[in-house]
Amino acid sequence: MIKKGKMVISAILAGMLGVPFFHSPAWGAGEKPVGGSKQPVVVTSDTLDADNKAKIATFSGTVVAKQLQEKETLYIYCDKLMVYYTDDSEKKPGAFPKSDKKEGVAQQSKIDKIIATGQVKIVQGEDVATGEIATFYNDEQKIVLTGNPKVWQGKNLVKGEEITVWIRENRSQVTSKGPNRVQAVIHQEEKK
Repeated sequence: MIKKGKMVISAILAGMLGVPFFHSPAWGAGEKPVGGSKQPVVVTSDTLDADNKAKIATFSGTVVAKQLQEKETLYIYCDKLMVYYTDDSEKKPGAFPKSDKKEGVAQQSKIDKIIATGQVKIVQGEDVATGEIATFYNDEQKIVLTGNPKVWQGKNLVKGEEITVWIRENRSQVTSKGPNRVQAVIHQEEKK
C-alpha cells in the first residue's frame, strides 16, 4: 500500500506490479491496441492501493490517466479507478507454476475489468464522455457508462440511462427506461 502525496505510475511500474495497465484508448484492450498506440499510460492519483492477493489495484483521489495516441491524447478523469486483473501465467503452456516462480519476477497478468467512478470524464480531442461510472470489460471489449451518461462528438450529443460501446464491433447502444428517454442532438454540417 502506498499513501500520501502525488504519485505517477507508468506502464513500467505497472508491469512491475504485474498489471499491464491501459495498452489502448479502450483501457487495457486485449492483445493488440485498438488505437494502435504503444505509448505508456501515466496515472496520477493521491493514493495507490495494490492488493496482489485479491488482484485489484485502486487509484484514488483526483485520478488522471493519460496516453498519447496517434492523433489526440486520451485523458480519463475520475475520483477512483479500480483495476481487476487475473493471473494469466497459470493458463499458459510452459509457464512456471506459482510455487516455482522466482522471487522478484512479476507474474503475467491480464486485465479483467476496470471501473472508473465519481465524476468520470473521458476526453480525446473534441470527443467527450461523462458519467458517474464507466466500466471496461476486457474480454468483451465493451465499455458501459452509467449515472447520467453523456457522449459528445464535437457539437453532437447523445444521452440516456446507460451507454454501451462495443469497441471491436464499432457499435454502441443508448438505453433509458421510464420518463427519461434517450436523447440525441445532431448538428448538420454546413456546406462550404
